[in-house]
Amino acid sequence: MALPQALENYRKQYRKIKIFQDISSVLHWDSEVMMPDEGREYRSSQIAAVAELTHEWMTDKSFLEQIQSAKLSVKDLPESERPMWNRELEILMEEKEKADKLPSEFVADFAKLTNLAHAEWAEAKKEKNFKLFSKRLQELVNLSKKQADYFGYTTEPYDALLDSYEKGAKANQIQSLFSDLKNSLIPIVSKAPHFESPFKNPISIAKQTKFCNRLPAILGLTTKESRLDISNHPFSTSLGKGDKRITTRYSESDPLSSIFGVLHETGHSLYESGLSKMPDWPNPLTEYLSLGIHESQSRLWENQVGRSLPFWEFMYPILLNDFEMSEKELPFQQLYQYINSTEKSKIRVEADQVTYNLHIILRFEIERDLINGKIQVNELPEIWNSKMKESFGMTIENDAEGVLQDIHWSMGAFGYFPTYTLGNIFSAQFYKKFTEEYPNSHNKFSANGDFSDLLNWLRKNIHSKGKILKIENLVQEATGESANAKYLISYLEEKVTEVSISN
Repeated sequence: MALPQALENYRKQYRKIKIFQDISSVLHWDSEVMMPDEGREYRSSQIAAVAELTHEWMTDKSFLEQIQSAKLSVKDLPESERPMWNRELEILMEEKEKADKLPSEFVADFAKLTNLAHAEWAEAKKEKNFKLFSKRLQELVNLSKKQADYFGYTTEPYDALLDSYEKGAKANQIQSLFSDLKNSLIPIVSKAPHFESPFKNPISIAKQTKFCNRLPAILGLTTKESRLDISNHPFSTSLGKGDKRITTRYSESDPLSSIFGVLHETGHSLYESGLSKMPDWPNPLTEYLSLGIHESQSRLWENQVGRSLPFWEFMYPILLNDFEMSEKELPFQQLYQYINSTEKSKIRVEADQVTYNLHIILRFEIERDLINGKIQVNELPEIWNSKMKESFGMTIENDAEGVLQDIHWSMGAFGYFPTYTLGNIFSAQFYKKFTEEYPNSHNKFSANGDFSDLLNWLRKNIHSKGKILKIENLVQEATGESANAKYLISYLEEKVTEVSISN
């Protein structure tokens, strides 16, 4: 049966907007990976122009009329098809109503400012000098507060920004969750063993690249639909159907940094790849559900898989070959223990899985107070350093290893950080359910690097759902219960016990 014309018309306009949003993603990717430094100013204008254009299309009265006509025409469809179409149009109207609250000029200014801010952040980080970025960051904070005012809120400005990443989430609820989680983590951290690096000599970037280039395809993301590059901060992005981009960064003294960066970003891209395989892609239901769900996919592949014994039983001989090392030079047990070593560290992206969430809690508390006006931009280095001393017992030597280490604030992404820990909670729960349904999957992992059972489970239970379900319903359907941090705590306790026994 052919679709009613009103539904065809609405989808056509929606897809035009989507295409230009993907064009913007191409511009962003290129600016972080390929673009020469001198192109930043003009590139910012290009990105701003595309953002303004797509926003005008989204908020145009004619598009609203198309959506309203589409709603009316749903009644002409077979009864079995109506719920999905109603959900699709409901999701779209939520997005449109939010977009309608932002003036196009504001959207363009925000897009331009964040692109300029990235270069200034990168330079400030390189020079280890927060003052080189503080003025621009103040502008971003001011715009973010203004954005919160446009969106509206009932409790605090930060909630309005948080909602863009995790719909319906409230800062006071997250604060309570994080407080309980922190109390559970402290005793685990205290007993978790630390192991020294088995890499006694530098590993060249060329050797690391050779190994890292293998990883996406092994997990299920082929080179036909993805590529791996280098950037200042690892990220992944979808440029459209069949085009997923991953980046990492390399350290010759710590090759695990690039490896786990690739595993993490591949998880993101596998999710995006799965979404683009949904029927009638693209439409509002084929978008990612939340950043917490998105992060659950990256953290699952990075930690539950990437730090597991079966994974490294398969990857170990490949690593030795690519790194041109012998078993004597890099004993398996020492490698595996180091992969699961726990040590309080200054850098979030290099933090072990046991202490990682403490980094997120610190950032959440700081940015919440910043947006709510309880602290000022010029106070950030001192507050950051104080919290690191309190939570980690560590002294920050310079701004690069402190307040400047993350890219997120230069992107204006206030509200993003909490989703990492929410993702950790979801990932542990998803993986636990998978292993219950596929108890012998680890044998496939270690024998021949076959992760298809896991990828298929995620495709069925997470990726293919898109935005069809609400977050709480997705978790309930996938696992049989509501989201629960006990699975993350149990996973970490078991991991700590495992590596302690192997010592």
